[in-house]
Order: sequence, then C-alpha cells, then structure tokens
Amino acid sequence: MRACSQLALTLSATLMIAAPTFAGVAVGDKAPALSIREWVRGEAVDLAKNPDNKLHLVEIWATWCPPCKASIPLLTSYQKKFSKDLVIIGITDPDPYQNSPTQIRQFVKSKGDKMDYHIAMDDGGKTSQAYMDTGEAAGIPHAILVGRDGKVAWQGSPLDPEMEQVISGVIDGTYDVATAAASAQIQKEVQKRFQQIDMAFQLRKMDDVWTGLLDIMNLDPANDMGLQLMAGMYVNETDRRESYRNWVRSHIDTNRANPLVMATLTLTLCRIDDYGLRTPELALEAAKAAYDTTGGKERYTAELYARTFYQIGAIDRAIELQQEAIAASSADQKAEATSILDFYKKCKTLAAPGSLAERN
Repeated sequence: MRACSQLALTLSATLMIAAPTFAGVAVGDKAPALSIREWVRGEAVDLAKNPDNKLHLVEIWATWCPPCKASIPLLTSYQKKFSKDLVIIGITDPDPYQNSPTQIRQFVKSKGDKMDYHIAMDDGGKTSQAYMDTGEAAGIPHAILVGRDGKVAWQGSPLDPEMEQVISGVIDGTYDVATAAASAQIQKEVQKRFQQIDMAFQLRKMDDVWTGLLDIMNLDPANDMGLQLMAGMYVNETDRRESYRNWVRSHIDTNRANPLVMATLTLTLCRIDDYGLRTPELALEAAKAAYDTTGGKERYTAELYARTFYQIGAIDRAIELQQEAIAASSADQKAEATSILDFYKKCKTLAAPGSLAERN
C-alpha cells in the first residue's frame, strides 16, 4: 500500500464530516405542508397561509437528543430577536419508548419560557419524512428556514452559527437564495466524489483517488478536506510529488483573486508534517495573493501572511504583518492576535546577539 494509514484516517474523517444532511428538501424547493398531530405550545401554523408575511424556521427534534436540548436556548433567543419577522416551530415525532406524547408535553412544560416558540407533535412522522426523508437519529436536530415566498432558503444544524446570519440576511434581503441553492448543489456533487474516492481507496486505485480529488477541487476550490487529502498523497506517494507541486502552482494562478481559496491552501501547505517536503515558496505566494486581494485589511489573511514569513525566518516582517492583523481584528479577536504577536517578538528576542539562543 503506497499511502500510509494517516491518509486512510483523513479520508474516513472527511466522509464523516462531509456526510450529506438527510434532507428531503433542497434550498430553493417549496416547503412541504406541516402534518401535525397536536400543537403543544402556540397556535397552529399553516405555512401556505402566511398573512403576516413572515419567515418560518422548522426544527426537527426529540426530547432524548442532547444536541436538540442544546439548541433550545438558541432558538428561544432567535425567536425573541427576530419576533417581527420570524416564527420558529419545533416539531418532534412521538414514539412510545423515549419520546412519548406524555414525555413531550412534560418536557415542554418543564422548560417554561426557556422554550419560547411553537412546539408540535408530528403526525406519524409525515413532516419529518417530508423535510428529512429519514428516520435516522443522526439527522437531528435539523433546521429548515422557509422564506416569505414559502421556499427553503437554508437548512442545517440549529447550532450552526451561520444560521443567525442567514436569518438576518433573508430578513434584510442581502442573502442570495439562488447562490445558496447553487452552493448546496455543488456540495452534493462534492459528497458524491468523496464517496467515489472512498471506494477507489479501498480498492487501492490511487490514480482514481487523485483524479477524484482534482474533480472536487475544481468544484470547490477551497475544500479543506480535499486539500488535506491531496497533501497526504503528496507526502506518501513519491511519484505524485511533482504533479502535486504543479497542481498547487496552477491552483494559485487560477484562484489568486479568491482570498478564501488562497488562505485555505496556505494553511494546508504550512501544516505538512514532513518539513523536507514543505514548499515555503508556494505557501508564501498563496498567502501574498490572499493578502493582496483583501488589501491587508482582513485579520485572517494578514495573519496567515505573517505566518509564512515566520516559517522562513523573516521575523521582522512577520511582526509587521501581525500588527496589521491586530489592527484589523474585532474586539473579541484582539487578545488572540496579540498573543501571536507576543510570540513572534519573543522569538526575535531569543535570536538576538548575546541572547539565550546564541549562548546555547
């Protein structure tokens, strides 16, 4: 076997992280009607009749599900924050063992105003199946944001920090649902490629793995897991190394105006474990492209650019760039950015003439 076990572990982790959401609807689809057995809290909601022209957030949950419980305070806070524009509906499918109707009612009652949004019991799983098309517990909690037009605008975990931003964006009209739908379709295609790669890897068809990864990067140039797997093949397959370096150069040339792609590539190059195989010249070029595109006004790209200079021993330049990163940081980011600057300064002090490093 030419690739080491680490590559297998990375691929396994990729497939778990990139596993598709078990969803029966896609972004842009018309939201299915709600089939409700009983409304436990709040008045009945009919998505087709929306006289107040509000958004609706449908969450599929269960009383026994720890992540579902963790989402409750978030959903309550979102309901309060966006009360003029949003109706949140938590829907759970009763079962006689660990999510019975009695348990559901008691659970909701025990939460009081800490669970302050509509709660309903599914009618024989019809709503869950329509929205998620699965009975697997791994799929919950799952949230579906329905726009004023009755179409799905976003879906994912209610614990995803992105959800709050999406709600705000849909409300003020800055969130592009068409772009989101296209992105979701791309991610479905990417997941198919990952599954094909997994099969090829098990059959030790490494050329097919490599080709599949190239396809993924064409579809999603900033795909972090794809980049990690390519770097893993670069490290573990000697006959792949020149192809990888050529691909990196081409990826930089094609995507240098995209700071996310360049930043993700930089980080991948800086993390290659085998120092003899690192390509600091390529990491520096990618980091510079990200930095130039953002004009040095974005913390992350300035910080990555500083890191590439630190790795080649140009500590003074790293310090300058890290100072720029601090200036571009938000209030809650400054402490972390400053700690990196302090580290660079300490390294410079230790490397100075007459320092501890010189004496040793």
